[in-house]
Amino acid sequence: MKKPPTLNISWALSAALCFWFLFLHAPVFLFRKDHIEPLLYAHLVGVYAVYLACVHNAIITPSLFGGAAKPFHVWGGRIGLVFGVVGFVLGFYLTWFVYDPMEDSTFSIAITIGGLSQMQAEFCGYRSIQRYKATKLLIEQGGYDSGDGGTREKLFALEDELDRHLTDHVKWMLNLFVMACGIPAIIRLAEMIGTASIFPLIATTYCLGLGMERPIRARIQRKRAMERGLDYGEEAELAAANK
Repeated sequence: MKKPPTLNISWALSAALCFWFLFLHAPVFLFRKDHIEPLLYAHLVGVYAVYLACVHNAIITPSLFGGAAKPFHVWGGRIGLVFGVVGFVLGFYLTWFVYDPMEDSTFSIAITIGGLSQMQAEFCGYRSIQRYKATKLLIEQGGYDSGDGGTREKLFALEDELDRHLTDHVKWMLNLFVMACGIPAIIRLAEMIGTASIFPLIATTYCLGLGMERPIRARIQRKRAMERGLDYGEEAELAAANK
């Protein structure tokens, strides 16, 4: 069995940041509060669900175990996206209408930017996978065969479009994982080790996302090359030419 392409140091560090924030930092932070708004618990359910779904789906890819992992990836993603929206809406309301946003204005602004980034990543990632499904259905139904010749070229063009939608989905979902969901954790980590570390931490986190995205992108291109009887280098050149 092939290991998941994302099973690397980038995933391990991103998952470690998630587990530290959710299970080590957050419980202690909440325990020290004199009063906890009931809505905060509902917000945290959304936060925990979407962040853990990202950790899960980044490693449990649809092709894992010969495709047997696909339902777990699909349903993990759906649950994460729904709870992510709930978490964002409640978090925004709590930050700006329940708590005093000026008490910790830097955190309030940063957490809101993170939430908006989360919504962008969720929307774009969902849109990409829907476009992927539509293109895949078109190929399966023979939508590339118009009867006027050039069938092979049209099929290849649709396959390239299919792969672009899939890589876009991967890119946005990994952005959701390491950047959008990771921003609150990064802020709290920076507060502990020094606020000057915030930008290096963000840059490092961005690189972690690339460290997971690139192996997946390479596997998609390699798989397409094998189907077409090309070597990986030729397929990469074709994909770049068709962008």
